[in-house]
Amino acid sequence: MSNETLNLIFSFLGGGVVVAIFDWIRINKAEKISRRLDLLNNQIRHLYGPLYFFTSQNEKCFELNDSILKAYRKEYVEEKFSKDPYTQENLKKEVMITLDIANAYVGLATQNNEKIIEILRDNYSFIDPEDVDTFQQFVIDYNRLRTERDESGKLKTPLEIYMQVGEISFMRPDFIQKVKAKFNSKKTEIENMSR
Repeated sequence: MSNETLNLIFSFLGGGVVVAIFDWIRINKAEKISRRLDLLNNQIRHLYGPLYFFTSQNEKCFELNDSILKAYRKEYVEEKFSKDPYTQENLKKEVMITLDIANAYVGLATQNNEKIIEILRDNYSFIDPEDVDTFQQFVIDYNRLRTERDESGKLKTPLEIYMQVGEISFMRPDFIQKVKAKFNSKKTEIENMSR
């Protein structure tokens, strides 16, 4: 075989190898993108989307509770009313109705928290590693609320012990913010990768 023939064979094989490498790189990149999209879609569908739904509801419940309690303080605590028994009896009824409504919104948030616990338990593998501590704090607060309060919501733990252990939250603001941020960033990433 002549040198010219050998050069032609090597250049042909070399070009084929380069094309094969480029094809492999392109396919590998497409597979990585596909796997990332699958993960993001599963995280949105099974974890961050449902969490966003319930944390957003809770946020609104807490806002309504705060608004009602502010109105309660303005209308019933800051105002002076007659000591007349009829007036006092009517005030007592209105106060109880107002406080029951405010507490009902916290009750709705508590029901949502039970659903959030189920979502976390069933989809723990979809949690981003940097979110684990925040989500675990939510679970700790949930368990403390169930353990340290009675059915009426009254604290069972002696106040001195409670203060040393730390406050319990129905849902900490950083949990809400983390869920919102992750939901939005994952939706944006999916949209950008799908273009």
